[in-house]
Amino acid sequence: MLPIIKWELSQRKMAILWWSVSAVVLVTVLMLVYPSIRDQAEQLNKVLNQLPSGLRQLKTGGTNVDVASPVGYLNSQLYYATLPIVLIILAIQRGSGLIGKDEQDHTIELLLARPVRRSVLLLGKAISGLLEVLAVTAVVTLAILGLAKLVKMDIGTSRVLITSLYTFAFCASFGAIAFALTAADRLTKRASTAIAILLSFGGYILASLQNLSHYMKTPAKFAPYHYFVPDKTLQGQGVTGLNIYLIGIFIITIVLAYTSFRSRDIE
Repeated sequence: MLPIIKWELSQRKMAILWWSVSAVVLVTVLMLVYPSIRDQAEQLNKVLNQLPSGLRQLKTGGTNVDVASPVGYLNSQLYYATLPIVLIILAIQRGSGLIGKDEQDHTIELLLARPVRRSVLLLGKAISGLLEVLAVTAVVTLAILGLAKLVKMDIGTSRVLITSLYTFAFCASFGAIAFALTAADRLTKRASTAIAILLSFGGYILASLQNLSHYMKTPAKFAPYHYFVPDKTLQGQGVTGLNIYLIGIFIITIVLAYTSFRSRDIE
């Protein structure tokens, strides 16, 4: 399994570098804006409070924390939308391509012709995909911590690390969905990316706009984004709903991928 992981990561090292650089540039721009936002906190909060609750939640996740405070700013500008969008795109892309690209290029037969079990191949591919998303997350987190000191943002290092870890796990869950569907069956393989995008970004819109109508509150509870609350982890609070979702989705995707891929025909 280790050679599989090393091979996958060696093939993706330039992609990891560019994803990391791009994400750090984006984070740097947003963090350097913070001092001016902090200095205009009163006017900014007044403007945001005048927005409809649904539109305000689309960006902030519905938090009542002052958006010019360190927690409010990191939540609204980085952790609730911007950083997850980057990591979700990366996770879904890798999740659907880890097995799918080898099948498309007809190289998976060469891998399976070697003395390696399908379950080992599947696990090695999955771990390499997770490590790629984790590497980008780690680089971005280090950038956030360094820039927070630069702009004099008073936020606990441990809380930023925990929030980044949850963000990684949350975004990786959509990659896991795409990976499991790609490995499961020919039909689900073709729809894996679309389904993962619908659950992630469709769920983001549904969860963010649930306050616009009471009819949306119940469906929103089935959207993963409903349980993604980085403002709570930034404040050191528990996130039981998110823990349940993450444990459940990773168990389901592991079981689905393992039981399906080991017996299905390879295209």
